[in-house]
Amino acid sequence: MKHPFFSDYWREYKSLGGKKNKREYSKNLEIFFDETLEIWVYGNTELHNTREDSMYAVSEIANIPMKEVNLILESVDNVTAYT
Repeated sequence: MKHPFFSDYWREYKSLGGKKNKREYSKNLEIFFDETLEIWVYGNTELHNTREDSMYAVSEIANIPMKEVNLILESVDNVTAYT
């Protein structure tokens, strides 16, 4: 299921220089939310002890470099204030 702001995130990602196609971005965005939402938005440390740990988990699970993880974060944060 796509996030209600997916199209906005996608446009922002591309405007920031993102190179992944829509399908890849969507897959990585889902991993991003699965791994970061609880710690970043709610402060819940059940899944990850720190925000940094959650970002590294995204990188590992999605098999993408931290630069790409940060680009995903920026695309979300610029649209709906994730941080």
